[in-house]
Amino acid sequence: DRRAYGSALAQMNQTPPRIVKRPARPTVRESYSAGGVPFRRAEISDACAGGVQVALIATAGGRRWQLPKGRLEPGEEAVQAAIREVEEETGLRTVVEVFLRTVEYSYTDTYRREIPETVHKRVDFYLLRVVGGELSDLSFEVDGVVWATPEEALRKLTFSGERECVRQALEHWT
Repeated sequence: DRRAYGSALAQMNQTPPRIVKRPARPTVRESYSAGGVPFRRAEISDACAGGVQVALIATAGGRRWQLPKGRLEPGEEAVQAAIREVEEETGLRTVVEVFLRTVEYSYTDTYRREIPETVHKRVDFYLLRVVGGELSDLSFEVDGVVWATPEEALRKLTFSGERECVRQALEHWT
């Protein structure tokens, strides 16, 4: 028993070995998502470049503007996930026009974690034409939604990789 061991060591004028806890190693996780640049042809009265508007979402209490995206479900193809996520986050039904690009980045996830986790994320983005639904911020993941001209979207979007998706989409509209 531990007391007897400590007592024996004390009699020998020694201290018990100290147990040192090593910090846990940070983990790394791979994440694969898909999303899109949902667009509609603007009303004649709207002054937009190319006559197009893009749907954007706000997250982080409205501090981040971004394109709708989310993780693939088991067995789901990226294109299916892009269409599903856009509808879940914006209320818009869409069809795929073309694959735009893959954006890759890493970040540190500290949400509800004792030990931060590095996440390597890959997101496939598609150009998605709106065919129905109504722009809505009813999703719990979204703090706001807005229709924006491509130029407004380029100014508003928080992440450079997503701005590149809109620049690439512009090539299809002009």
